[in-house]
Amino acid sequence: MSLLEKCGQLLTFTWRGAIPTPSGIEQITKLHAGGLCLEPYALETCKNLYWGRSQVDPNFKKPKDYFDIAHTYFDDHNYGVSVTPEELTVALNKMQEIALNRPSGIPLHVTIDMEGDFKNDYSAGHVLQFPPPMGMTAIGDLEIAYKVANLCAKQCAAMGVTQFYHPVCDVNINPLNPEIGVRSFGDDPKVCAKFVAATIKGYQDANVVATIKHFAGRGDSSTDAHDTLDVCRGDLKRMREVELVTFQAGVDAGAKALMTAHTIYPAFDKEYPATLSKKILTDLLRGEMGFKGVIVSDAIGMAAILKKWPLPLACAMAVKAGVDTILLKADDESRAQCLFGIKSAVERGELSEERVNDAVRRLLCMKYDQGLFEKAGKMDPKKTAAVVRDQKNIDFSVEVAQKALLVVRDDKKLLPLKKDKKLLVIEQLIPYPFLGKDLYSHPHMFCEQMTKYSINLILDDTGFHASDEDVAEALKLAKEVDMVVITNYYARIEKRGNNQHLVKALKDAGHTVVVVTNFPYRKGTTTEADAVICNFSGSPDSIRAAADLLWGAIKPCQTTKMPIDLSAEKNLPDQAPAAAPKAPAKPAGKKKAFAYGGKC
Repeated sequence: MSLLEKCGQLLTFTWRGAIPTPSGIEQITKLHAGGLCLEPYALETCKNLYWGRSQVDPNFKKPKDYFDIAHTYFDDHNYGVSVTPEELTVALNKMQEIALNRPSGIPLHVTIDMEGDFKNDYSAGHVLQFPPPMGMTAIGDLEIAYKVANLCAKQCAAMGVTQFYHPVCDVNINPLNPEIGVRSFGDDPKVCAKFVAATIKGYQDANVVATIKHFAGRGDSSTDAHDTLDVCRGDLKRMREVELVTFQAGVDAGAKALMTAHTIYPAFDKEYPATLSKKILTDLLRGEMGFKGVIVSDAIGMAAILKKWPLPLACAMAVKAGVDTILLKADDESRAQCLFGIKSAVERGELSEERVNDAVRRLLCMKYDQGLFEKAGKMDPKKTAAVVRDQKNIDFSVEVAQKALLVVRDDKKLLPLKKDKKLLVIEQLIPYPFLGKDLYSHPHMFCEQMTKYSINLILDDTGFHASDEDVAEALKLAKEVDMVVITNYYARIEKRGNNQHLVKALKDAGHTVVVVTNFPYRKGTTTEADAVICNFSGSPDSIRAAADLLWGAIKPCQTTKMPIDLSAEKNLPDQAPAAAPKAPAKPAGKKKAFAYGGKC
C-alpha cells in the first residue's frame, strides 16, 4: 500500500442517506476511506455544519500533491428519505463493491450508533429498536440485555453493518450530565460492568464489533463535548474505583474496539484530552489495561477538539497518540485536509510511518477476522427482511419495552386513567431525524395509542421545547378537561430544553398533570407532576407501551427497579452549570504543526 492509501485507511467518513453521490464515492476511491459511519436519516452536504460549526481549517497549507474530491450542496434542512432495511442492504453492497474494486481491494468497515432511545441512527422501515442501557439495568436481567444486543446486531449485520459504536461504559455519577444520562448503564460501576460484558458478548456473537466508549469515562461531566472541552476532576483513586472499572470489564470481555473521549483527565495527563494523549491511550490503555483492539476517536470535529486544534492537526495528533481510526462527521469539505494532514505529518517526520502501519495492520486484522474480504458486498436483502420482520423478534421488542416501564410516582392514585375523565393529551414532537417517517414511527405515536383506549380526549402537540404559543394553547385547552397527560422527553441535541416549563405552567394554573418521560432524572420527571411514568426510551414500542400502562392494559413489571440513586439529585439545581470547568490555560501546541511548521 502507498502512504496515501495507508493514511486513508485510518479515516472513517460519515455516509448520509443511501444515495451514492460523486463525493460519497470519491471519499472511497480517491481518499481511500477505511470505513463509513452511517446516518441514513440525513443527506450528505457541505452545508451541514457539525453542531453549528464548519470543520474546514482556513489556515491549512496544501502540500504539492494535494487534491480535493467532488462536493455536494444539497439543502441541509432536508433529512433524506425513509430507507427500508432491504434498500439499505443494497446500498451498502454497492459501496462495498466500490471499495473492493480499489487497487488495494480492501473492504470497508461499516459503523453506526444504535444505542437505543434517541441514539438510534437508523430508525426507518420498522427496524427493531430497544430501550437504552439504563433501561436494561432497570429491567435488571443480564440475559435480556444479551438478547437485546444480539438481536440488534443480527438485524444490522444482515444489512452489512460491521461495527457498533457501543456499549457506553460511562458511569453516570453526575445527575446533571447533559450528554450521557440514559446512555449509561447507571451510576454503580460494578453493575455497569456486568451489563457492559453482556452487551459486548451479544454484539460480537452476531459478528458485529463492539466499541466500548467514551474512554476514560464521561459520566461525571457537566458539559457536552460537542460544545466544549471538559476536565474530569476525579483523582487517581476515584478513576480506578469508578471510571476505569467498566472499561476494564469491557477489555476483559474481549471488546474489539474502543472509542476515546474528548476530555482531559489530570489524573493521567494534565495537558491533552484522551483522544490526543499518548499517556492515556498507549501507556494506560494498551500498557496497563491490556487492550489489544482498535482505538477509534470520537467524532474529531467536536468543539472540544476543534476550538483548540484545527482538524488536520488533530487527526495527526490523535494517530500519534495511539488512535487507529479517526471518526469524521459533517466533514464534507474538510475530508481531503484530514487525509493530507496525516500524510504530511509522516513526511515531515512528526508522525512515524510505523505508527501508521501499526494502525492499518490492526484495522485489517479486524476486517479479516470478520470475514469481510470474502463476504463484504454480498449481503442478501431478503435475509435482512427476515430478521427485521420476524414476528418473534417483533414480539420480543414489545416485551422489552413493556418491561422497561416504571411508575416513578402516583401519590394521588391517578393511574390507571379512567375513560369517564376528559383528558388533554399533549404530545411533544420528537425531532424529525429520530423518526422512521412512517406509520410505525411518526410524530404522533403517543396520541395514536392513547386514542385506542378512549376518544374522550383533546389531542394537542408542542415543539420538543414548547414555544410561548404552545404554552398559551395548552393552558387554554386545559380549562376544558379534568386532567392533562403530557410527554416530557429529554434529548441532548435539543439545546433549548424540553417541556419542564410547560408542566410547571400547567401546575401553576391549577391543573392535574401526568407526565410520560424517557429520562428518570429531574429533567424528565420534573418536580411538579402529579404522576410520572418513565419508559427510558423515545422509540416506538416504548412510547406505545407507556400509553398501555397509563390505561392499565399492562401492569408494571415487579422486578423492574429504578437503576440509579436519585438522592444525590435532591440538593442540585434544575440545570447543569452554564460553563464547563476551565481546562489548563496552556494549549497542547498552537495552530502550528505539520504544514504550519510546529510539532504535534
